[in-house]
Amino acid sequence: MDLFAFSIQMEKDAEALYRKMADNAPAPGVKKVLLLLAEDEVKHRKAIEHLQKKLHVPEQQGVALDIKTVFDEMKQDPAFTAVSEDVVEDYQKAVEIERRGIAFYKEKFAEATDPVSKQLFEALMKQETYHLKTCESLLEMVQKPEWWVENAEFNPRTSDEY
Repeated sequence: MDLFAFSIQMEKDAEALYRKMADNAPAPGVKKVLLLLAEDEVKHRKAIEHLQKKLHVPEQQGVALDIKTVFDEMKQDPAFTAVSEDVVEDYQKAVEIERRGIAFYKEKFAEATDPVSKQLFEALMKQETYHLKTCESLLEMVQKPEWWVENAEFNPRTSDEY
């Protein structure tokens, strides 16, 4: 499988997982975060498809600030600490997918020879790193909801942060 086919499939797999997780989300805010991540994966796939076709790759705008807003809202919801732990396996899988994505795009960034590819892989690394932090926060949230409400920090300053 070539670089483009593999990258596109990786983004499709991540999108499908986030949509499945959203269908089983334990709270409306969690569902919203997962759907935002799924939409980000769609943007990543489209950017890779543009690069594959040697078309202009549009600027990537992440969803960090939108997710921060949802997390802030969830922390204010007193019913939030009743989140079920039966979704832990999916959240762990999401963390692993994002870690693999970061490693893959880091490798492809190092191998890239043209500036457009380098720029895209660098942007994807940053956004997948942000997705990783989001998934780790979601995992923490379902494993320790009371602690998460009191202690979790989720403070990007821009949508492209991380």
